[in-house]
Amino acid sequence: MRRFPSLALLVFFVLFLTGTASAQIIVDLKLDRTLYLADEPITGELSIVNRAGQDLIFGDSDGLSWLDFTVTDGAGNLITPSRDAQAEKPIVLSAGQSYKHKVTINRRYSMTSIGTYRVKASVIFPQINRVFQTRTITVQVTEGQPMWSQIVGVPQGHPDAGTYREYALMTYYHGARSKALYFRLKQSDSGYVYRTYPIGDYMSLRPPTHAIDSQNQLHVLHMTGPQAYKYTVINIDGEPIRQQKLFEKGASRPELKTSSYGDVTLVGGVSEEEVKTPYEQVEFHRLSERPPGLPNF
Repeated sequence: MRRFPSLALLVFFVLFLTGTASAQIIVDLKLDRTLYLADEPITGELSIVNRAGQDLIFGDSDGLSWLDFTVTDGAGNLITPSRDAQAEKPIVLSAGQSYKHKVTINRRYSMTSIGTYRVKASVIFPQINRVFQTRTITVQVTEGQPMWSQIVGVPQGHPDAGTYREYALMTYYHGARSKALYFRLKQSDSGYVYRTYPIGDYMSLRPPTHAIDSQNQLHVLHMTGPQAYKYTVINIDGEPIRQQKLFEKGASRPELKTSSYGDVTLVGGVSEEEVKTPYEQVEFHRLSERPPGLPNF
């Protein structure tokens, strides 16, 4: 009976420490959007605020990462993470410091099926063996409106030379009025999706134009706004290797031209740099730039 007060005091201290830490460690998850295209990276930001009055170390605990997610589908079924996913790097959070961490949810969790998902993050605090969870966010995954697709061969010199891939363009509404042009690359035979991402805002006044060059790179020119365009070149791995903003100038409009050798060039319009150049710099030259031999007046 004499030991009972000591045990009760110990339990009270642990509960007090747990409750205090819970109030002093603030975690929150914000996604960039709540509506995504199938196979598009579902990205966001996790924030942690340390109000515990001491430095905190977040690292692996018994082989488990300090950051985990709980993902369920529309029926409430738990989605298990992939086994080959890498654990998050350890961090040290000083007293009073805030930490923001970029996350991609479907890098570890399969969210390819069309439907609704619910996501929340869990942060492990090893010092007191506690897990702090964020609020649950509902995410909608849907499909875009297909516009065009083309199967191309992987050229020689590439590790996957001799196989075939499929380029595709589609449109998708980000909101009631905001529309975007999307690109998707997938393996032709298996249907495995390598990449899906937006190229830019899309105005449907004029449909996008596209061409494939001699290296099987995709060139896309699409309208983004009134008299405004975006030119994108995408390689066989689905990576955008060039992007440029263009504008109409009078009757001159940007166009794609393909030569008999398979070269794709951009003609017409003006670049963003030319639009920003003051009129005086374009139409007038300094006296020092005069060609030699001209008479002085």
